[in-house]
Amino acid sequence: MLLCKNVVVNGRRTSMRLDKETWLALSDICRRENITLYKLCSLIDSAKGQSGLSAATRLFVLMYYRRSLAKYEVNLPPVVEAAPSFRVEQILNAVRGH
Repeated sequence: MLLCKNVVVNGRRTSMRLDKETWLALSDICRRENITLYKLCSLIDSAKGQSGLSAATRLFVLMYYRRSLAKYEVNLPPVVEAAPSFRVEQILNAVRGH
């Protein structure tokens, strides 16, 4: 089931339709990284290229947890960027202030 929520992205109000688990994962990431949902969505939006915001957000969540897991899994293959225009590292560096 998809949930539609309003968010402010780069100063404009928009809505995103994501499943409940993705909204929960976003909340967890924001808490873990000490960033607001609006700031994280703005960073994703700025780095998403031609993708839609909802699709880019789902991809970000997937890549975020995959990178987190890779630290503990010896046999996990290296993470490959899913789309050349979407840079997870760029977003994480912005979130973490690098």
